Amino acid sequence: MRIKITFQLSGKKQVLPLNYQYPISAWIYKVFAQADKEFAAKLHEAGYKLENGKTFKLFTFSQIKFPKHTWKIIPKSDRMEIWSRKAFLTIAFQLPEQMENFVMGLFKQQRAVIGDKISQIYMKVETIEVLKNEIPNTQTVKIKLLSPITLGFLEDNKKQETYILPTHPKYKELFLRNLIDKYKSTGKNKILVDKLDFNVMKLYTKTSMQKIKANTNAETRVRGYWFDFELTAPKEIIEIGLNAGFGSMNSVGFGCGEVVY
Repeated sequence: MRIKITFQLSGKKQVLPLNYQYPISAWIYKVFAQADKEFAAKLHEAGYKLENGKTFKLFTFSQIKFPKHTWKIIPKSDRMEIWSRKAFLTIAFQLPEQMENFVMGLFKQQRAVIGDKISQIYMKVETIEVLKNEIPNTQTVKIKLLSPITLGFLEDNKKQETYILPTHPKYKELFLRNLIDKYKSTGKNKILVDKLDFNVMKLYTKTSMQKIKANTNAETRVRGYWFDFELTAPKEIIEIGLNAGFGSMNSVGFGCGEVVY
């Protein structure tokens, strides 16, 4: 399921750190924990698991959107100044449709303080809208990203993954394998691998570097890329990508996309 949240912002001006994806992720976990600590713990610590032990959190979210001309990046800083009274966020979960009312109830009238020790923005949930995955009957769809995709692999003798461009020779294989593994982690195995295909339509020069747990000893840097792409796959696989995210690091706001009609 996918929801679009409209927030109401307080104050005349607020300052938001550019590295806000991890705080948004923490807020989502907090909302779930308030209602069901066991479910939130499973989502955070275990997620959905494959037989080889690999786990997926199976949710993602977009970048925060503000109306045009209501924000600006502060020069020579890692902050943005906001004077908008509205903000918008899309969150997607790989959850059954019957949980829609439960999830909407959790987020209703919630408040969020997003930021770090230096600056934060204060937001209150105003409205929540359920977004349907209207996938065409044709098995090829065009996807536009709402947050950048990050994808990489662990090279020999290295402890951290190497994040790669969509033009990398291994990218297509890794992208599709990631989708298949997410599909299997939900307990499903029926898939026609020969019907899967992935093609980059337009690669943008804009990239996104996020610091996860910024300004702490546990800080890590993750680079994501913006591009439009075509995905050929059974409907169930396309839905996994839309609900759980494309690529990796989805639960900290990478790989959220929507179908372009």
